[in-house]
Amino acid sequence: MDQSDSSDKQRWVFLFGLWLCLRTLIWLAAVILTQPNAPLDLIEWSSWSHVIALGYPKHPPFPAWVASAFAWLSPGDVWGIYLAGYLFTAVTLFASWKLACEFLPPRHSLLAVICLDGLIFMTGDPSEFSNNVVLNTAWSLTVLFFVYAIRGGKIRWWLAMGAVVGLGLLSKYTLGLLVVILAGYVLFDKKTRLIIKTPGPYLAAIVALILFAPHAYWLIQNDFSPLRYASDRSASPYGLISHLRHPAGFILDQFFIIAPVLLVLATAVGNRSTNFQICEDHKLLDWVVMGPVVVLLTLSFTTGCQLRDIWGSPLWIFLGTWTLVKWGSISNNHLRLSTYTWAMVALGMFSFCMGRNLFLPYLTQRPTRIHFPGKLLAQEINQRWAYHCNKPFEIVAGEAWRAGNVSVYSTQRPLLYSSGSMGYFLFDPQFSPWTSDQDFSIRGGVIVWDANEIGDELTPEVLLRFPQAVVQAPISLPFLTGAKVRPERTGLAFIFPKSP
Repeated sequence: MDQSDSSDKQRWVFLFGLWLCLRTLIWLAAVILTQPNAPLDLIEWSSWSHVIALGYPKHPPFPAWVASAFAWLSPGDVWGIYLAGYLFTAVTLFASWKLACEFLPPRHSLLAVICLDGLIFMTGDPSEFSNNVVLNTAWSLTVLFFVYAIRGGKIRWWLAMGAVVGLGLLSKYTLGLLVVILAGYVLFDKKTRLIIKTPGPYLAAIVALILFAPHAYWLIQNDFSPLRYASDRSASPYGLISHLRHPAGFILDQFFIIAPVLLVLATAVGNRSTNFQICEDHKLLDWVVMGPVVVLLTLSFTTGCQLRDIWGSPLWIFLGTWTLVKWGSISNNHLRLSTYTWAMVALGMFSFCMGRNLFLPYLTQRPTRIHFPGKLLAQEINQRWAYHCNKPFEIVAGEAWRAGNVSVYSTQRPLLYSSGSMGYFLFDPQFSPWTSDQDFSIRGGVIVWDANEIGDELTPEVLLRFPQAVVQAPISLPFLTGAKVRPERTGLAFIFPKSP
């Protein structure tokens, strides 16, 4: 590489680093300013994270561990977990960039990544921190380390891949789909098949299994509850028609999701000059990008299972690289037009997400979850409890959304005792295995419910379980929006701890 090529590469590396830092800071600041309350998934994961376990009734544990670690940055608030979401996304984009550099010239590598500013999974969604955000990072790093490993043959990349796969499976089992795709590529590609005779893949598998083994033991001990939850989520009530309806619906939904990305990439497609060079093993990208899509559609077509939109979250991380490798043009005019298109798409996506946060209640006359007064509710309950008891309450029980908000926004991080579904006034040890009716009765705590729907008094079923509960005056709080919407009313009852 001559000096001019090196200087040109450094320039594009600098531009990528600048873009990544700025977009991370801008999105983080914008979310903090326009989301006065945490979204649903963040509340769920953060409330679980008050107990560090090897598994949770609905999901594997690693994202909850991450949420717990970052929650300590912002006691009584959630900006620390917002930070986690956008830092993980930054790592995802960094991995996408590094992989693009393995297949494309530097300036095309930049375009292959910045086009993802049009993908909702990489822009607005990271604020709703969940296992999907962590899965995206594990997915991108798994592919990157796999490419490094098969090209360089160094053991450290196989070990890194094994670690990422193990942690990824501890985030969402969907990563297993990618592992199957990569294994298929190894078996079908003659050149790559030679790695089977090296220790690398087996060391990667051992590392992944060691990391996953404790959770596997937990799964056995807990009747595979996350797998049963996933099965219930994908079950279909539509019979035979679902075999066509669900895969077709998934394709259509994913097309609309990636349309802004395709708009940016379309302006970079054209006749190649003779200077455009790509790596010989670029067929790997066909497997990585299209392989999971084909497998998911085949699964849905044959079984009729539902494919949730969010399941497409990791599928398009390398869409830009794949498209430019197959059809990209080196023309300066093409790249200039792509830059203008990217700027418009990025601004449009940002405006859409911020507009949704700020103005949706004005259009629908209904508040969203991010306008719920969760912090105010937690503060009011803590003040009322402190009037009667000289130590903080340890458990908050009731409907998962309200109880989850109180759990997340209370600085003492009380345990959540609820059900596996939002909107139901239930608390079930099956979905909160860290506590029980007996534990709640001894340690005490608060019960919350939707007073607008249920009324100001506890239901007879709950009173039968907790006859010692003392009902308090309901709490009425305005939603955190200027739109004219009915105030939030939360029913409240106290169970005072038993004396030792």
